Amino acid sequence: MNARRTAYQITRAIRQGQRRAGDEMRAALLRAQQQQAINSLTWLDETGALAQADALDARQDRGVLAGLPLVVKDNIDVAGLPTSLGTARLASEPVPQTAQVIQRLQAAGAIVMAKAGMHELASGTSGLNAARGDVLHPFLPEHVPGGSSSGSAAAVAAGIVPLAIGTDTGASVRLPASFCGLVGFRPSLFNNRSERRYPTAGIAPISISRDTAGLLAHSVRDICLVDSVISGEAEAPPRPSLAGMRLGVPRQHFWQHLDPAVETAAKQVLQQLAAAGVILVEADIEQAGKLAVNAGYPLASYEMLRDLPEYLRRRGSQIDFSALRASIRSPDVIALLDDAATVDKQAYDQACRHWKPLLAARYQDYFHRHCLEGIIFPSVPLPPPKTPAFQPPGAPHANDLFRRLIANCEPATIVGLPCISLPLARTAAGIPVGIELQFNVGQDLALLSAALTMHALFGRA
Repeated sequence: MNARRTAYQITRAIRQGQRRAGDEMRAALLRAQQQQAINSLTWLDETGALAQADALDARQDRGVLAGLPLVVKDNIDVAGLPTSLGTARLASEPVPQTAQVIQRLQAAGAIVMAKAGMHELASGTSGLNAARGDVLHPFLPEHVPGGSSSGSAAAVAAGIVPLAIGTDTGASVRLPASFCGLVGFRPSLFNNRSERRYPTAGIAPISISRDTAGLLAHSVRDICLVDSVISGEAEAPPRPSLAGMRLGVPRQHFWQHLDPAVETAAKQVLQQLAAAGVILVEADIEQAGKLAVNAGYPLASYEMLRDLPEYLRRRGSQIDFSALRASIRSPDVIALLDDAATVDKQAYDQACRHWKPLLAARYQDYFHRHCLEGIIFPSVPLPPPKTPAFQPPGAPHANDLFRRLIANCEPATIVGLPCISLPLARTAAGIPVGIELQFNVGQDLALLSAALTMHALFGRA
């Protein structure tokens, strides 16, 4: 069976009785075994996944996601499996409950077959993990796959599953999506009822004011299908035409300091969109990068050290945060934790009360002043670096590289915009370049509709 079939095709075939969920799961498990070398998966639940698939085949009502083999990042709880957060210390401790976001997918017929490898504590951009082993790029063996949802991206890019669940605090879905040539979707933090659009209960927190689950796939249509199940909203339809859509092109920050190969590829995308009738508005978001750092760094640092201990307590872990912290093996994550401990309550309060509202106001002014539907720019300023760029981990340049890699993805996470990275471009050497679209808060379906049409324009599924 073709490993590149989409989630939409798989679930439709199972619902219509043209394909058995058990056969689909066996094929996915075989692909996982064949791709062990990339270390994308931490636990493969063969027995449980096959039992669930066979049970689903015996049912009449199989759900909209019937039999979809699902890979879930290892900072999201799935009952009976460990949630290790990419650490060695939590690797032998199964959790008792399943995260709400996964419960919704399971209720629709999806089946969790594996947990995905990740950067330790979801706190890095490479996927290099000294505790659990590095996640390798599936088709660029000398390059990193990106982080922190490294295994989720690698599993999809390698064809093990058509869609995987990751998490995104600053860039952790869209960055590996860009590096691996995938679609990476981060939803709005809240819906129009001021509820979390994707629930966060059962997800190990980094920054509760920024964290959300996100989706990685080859197909925008698959993203729309799964998004509708999680959010409870309608499935986004394609936009009839891109003509007349107004997109901001914020050269300041988002189009600065680009690798020449990324810049060339991204400019070609703009040219093709303009030819399709998109109105590209040259306008900047004043100090977006600076304000994002001023707000985002204290938020993530303070909230992680405050909330991770409570997460461990709530799940009934036998390991407290001090023991977990002492067990961290990745030098870059050790350095990050040490640095986070220097952020005090005053700095956190200033981020909450001043820097975050100021950045949010700048975004709203940008959308309204220029009558924009969205914003467009390269998801990541660089192509995927080679592994030695991160070694030795914790070297003086490492934080600079971290900041540069997340620079474009980060600002929208502070204010909760919906974002999608689309694989619309490649460098002359054939390396993927993600192009990011961001719409205003709550405009998830409009964003997904535009992404469907744009993806098709560039000849993608």
